[in-house]
Amino acid sequence: MTGPLVSIIIRARDEAPALRRLLPILQTQETDFPFEIWLLDNDSRDESAALAQEYGLRYHHIPRGGFNYASALNLGASLAAGEFVVSLSAHCFPQHARWLATLIAPLRADRHVVASYGRQWIDLRSGAFEAQGNAQLFPPDTSQPAVVAFSNANSAIRRDYLLLHPFNPVIKILEDHLFYLEIAGEFDVAYVPEALVLHEHDRFSWRYYVRRWAQEGWAFYFLTRHRGLQSPYIPRHLVSPARLFYEYPYMALAYARRGQVTPALRAVPYFWLRDFIWLASYLRARLMHPIMARLDTALLLRTMRFMRHQLLQRGSPALPDVPLDWPEEWQLKADWSFIRRNIAEFIRTCHERGLFASPLLEVGASGQNDYLAEWYEMRTSNLATNLQGAETPLDMEDMRQIADASLGSVLCSEVIEHVRHPERAIAEAFRVLRPGGTLIITTPYHIVIHNTPDDGGFHGRNFTPQGLELLLREAGFEIVLLETRGRTEERRRLMPSNVFAVGRKPAH
Repeated sequence: MTGPLVSIIIRARDEAPALRRLLPILQTQETDFPFEIWLLDNDSRDESAALAQEYGLRYHHIPRGGFNYASALNLGASLAAGEFVVSLSAHCFPQHARWLATLIAPLRADRHVVASYGRQWIDLRSGAFEAQGNAQLFPPDTSQPAVVAFSNANSAIRRDYLLLHPFNPVIKILEDHLFYLEIAGEFDVAYVPEALVLHEHDRFSWRYYVRRWAQEGWAFYFLTRHRGLQSPYIPRHLVSPARLFYEYPYMALAYARRGQVTPALRAVPYFWLRDFIWLASYLRARLMHPIMARLDTALLLRTMRFMRHQLLQRGSPALPDVPLDWPEEWQLKADWSFIRRNIAEFIRTCHERGLFASPLLEVGASGQNDYLAEWYEMRTSNLATNLQGAETPLDMEDMRQIADASLGSVLCSEVIEHVRHPERAIAEAFRVLRPGGTLIITTPYHIVIHNTPDDGGFHGRNFTPQGLELLLREAGFEIVLLETRGRTEERRRLMPSNVFAVGRKPAH
């Protein structure tokens, strides 16, 4: 092995005392592979930079106003040379010499494990409030925790996956939790309790917690409302009278009975203040949602383009089923795999229900529905040069080369949002279909604008189901089916991922 297998990324700002304690532990790790250590220094005013030089660390300076938890880790992944990127907080101290080898063992053993995270232990004497529930989040045995607390304080991720699926740079905190929620169900994340660290802050700081709570309130809105993801971390009501007037005073009493005077005195003001800052920041994010949506789109696009460029430039291997030759797909939201699975299921369901008929024209073919040719006289076309395998180029707005009433079905999957004048395209589909013929449409609803003029493409709009139904009816179609899908029932109703429609040309 010529280069390091693992790159340890430490984000720090004025963490010299913690680094002085941490770095000797890292340098004595027992491994059968080489590893490197990066310090991403957020303009520290202490001896952090000097310690990096003293211990031979790779060093990168981040300006004081330019730090972001997610962006810093994305930057670390782009700088790293290792196959695995290990994220470790400066105040997390491995408890044995095999910590690093143990943490990455699941990734080395199974290619479909894309991330792992280790156990964190918090001493009650130094972090009484942080230790609340810690045993449930990070149990000492090998059983899966009730709540997956994937944490960048002590984690490892495949670098090639992280370059394709970077942390969202808009979220201010909980970027690791968002990352896990987005990949859950698609890839495996391993909990490694043997990779134990002591998570310890050197002092209690009201200023630190107030800033953190404000960021968490924003993140709660971003996760649940903007991204439509359910998180077990987030209570249904950020402020609850039962918690304010029963749970928190009872907690203070419990500390007092154990003789912990300081936590007992701090508990009620600590948690009251936390809940109200959560709520205020959540409401602020709700008011600023339109701005947040624009920032999310712009930053995610730029970040993914940069990370993908890094991957292609270095020639790193891709994970199974990663379509690197479809660059626009990696500009989409992180639930793109969920969207594509819904599309495939819907088209197959249309086939099973007899909604297709020969001759079948697929506009915008990309090879995903080739199995339909086994059942129908099928013809494929393409709308853009980046779609391969199609038989003929075709402008869906002007299909003059196709005779009137000559087709049994038209399949328009993930195309109509890229057509500049969709009403013309649907009118043309009506013209070329014979009486009783069907137009099957799939289109995204909750998705970032992708395939832009900068990429040589066009994505003009995202359709609501009502808007798509209106276009079909105005063209003369009868609505056979109109369906939306989403990860949750609430998201399906309010912010679906997919919109599906089937229109039938009247028989007379």
